[in-house]
Amino acid sequence: FDPERIRVIPWGVEAHPASEVEIGAMRDRLGLNRPYVLFVGTIEPRKNLSGVIAAVAGLAGRDIDLVIAGPEGWNEDLDARLAVLDGSGIGVHRLGFLPPSDLLPLYAGAAVFCFPSIREGFGMPVLDAMAHGAPVVTSRGTATEEVAGDAGILVDPLDPSAIGVALEAVLDDPARADRMRAAGRERAEQFTWSRTAALTAAA
Repeated sequence: FDPERIRVIPWGVEAHPASEVEIGAMRDRLGLNRPYVLFVGTIEPRKNLSGVIAAVAGLAGRDIDLVIAGPEGWNEDLDARLAVLDGSGIGVHRLGFLPPSDLLPLYAGAAVFCFPSIREGFGMPVLDAMAHGAPVVTSRGTATEEVAGDAGILVDPLDPSAIGVALEAVLDDPARADRMRAAGRERAEQFTWSRTAALTAAA
């Protein structure tokens, strides 16, 4: 295609900030009593859940949980993947598909949202996470980098050790995590559906 004919139009998000009461109720209902690393997405290879699990395995001994939300997909043996966390002291919560009423406070309560996807058309979970106050670790060199900008930590999605270092950087520095929460919200405010509509109409 002639590059002059291409228009890149980002999606939008409507933020519905969760209150501390809502976050606490969600934690109680889902049994989330410790800080947690959150992944949201369909269970399929391109989402790189294997990279998330390998990175979290490198954090063995920490008082944290891994929370996986999203529907079953294809070509992933999640039980086999998660076996690497046996004996690590890290809890695993597989929540399956969740409605927005549960998902939004789940983002808000996360210690860090980890989404090192290999290939995305846009990467809506990254935008949802930022809009609802989760510090974001995501992939460099993909569409999610365009979404996160400088509000998240960008990593090589094929390097679990780099993902793990990024997770540690957030988990070990509450002040940095708070700055990332604020920066993510500010970044997400730029992604409105009215902007999406206006750019579409202009194209």
